[in-house]
Amino acid sequence: MAESEEKGGGGRRAEWVDGTNKTIAWVWWRRPEEWAGILADWIENTGQKNVVLTVYELVEGEATMSQEWHGMDVDVMMKSLNVLVKRGKAQVFGSEGQEGVKFF
Repeated sequence: MAESEEKGGGGRRAEWVDGTNKTIAWVWWRRPEEWAGILADWIENTGQKNVVLTVYELVEGEATMSQEWHGMDVDVMMKSLNVLVKRGKAQVFGSEGQEGVKFF
């Protein structure tokens, strides 16, 4: 299943986590690019531009309790935030487990 999803048959809904071993895969309900768009919309709609938030606040915070990503795996959140970084809409900083994010 993961191989057919990885090749694009399902909209690239899978990604191998362990590279060439191909024994562990993420199977996406929403791809990181989709989550990035949802996060960007929330940032815009809630006036969070130029604000620094921690990854913990985004995943577990009170302000995100009604959001679909609340409780999301931190690795998935980081992949989604890295999409925003590549688009020039965010900057991630800090050490692992204590990351902060500034949105532009």
